[in-house]
Amino acid sequence: MDIFVGLGVGAVFAFIFAVILGGFFMWIAAKIARVKRSSFGRAILAAIGTSLVLFIITFIMSFIPVLGNAVGFIVGLILQIFVIKGAFETSTGKAVLVWVFNIFASIIAVLLASAIGFGTLAAL
Repeated sequence: MDIFVGLGVGAVFAFIFAVILGGFFMWIAAKIARVKRSSFGRAILAAIGTSLVLFIITFIMSFIPVLGNAVGFIVGLILQIFVIKGAFETSTGKAVLVWVFNIFASIIAVLLASAIGFGTLAAL
């Protein structure tokens, strides 16, 4: 039972870490793209929104057989651009640039969370 609690805590930690890291990278990207309304708070809001949109759309589409997961993932990624566009109140082009940095941050967060998780499992 304790391992399931540990995995749940690990998942929450990974989500929080991914949001903070994603927000940081989006904030940097917004500064590089010269987004007028770029702040760290808006970047964190965008990171939370993009994570939730991708999760919800992928979950809903997973009930469609065969291509549901792939289609849900692609639709979720496209909707992330609109979430970023709304959070920063910017153009689509600048939102795409910020989105690219978000993808980069997500990859780093998954790799680090996996490394931490494997290290934790090895300690058991």
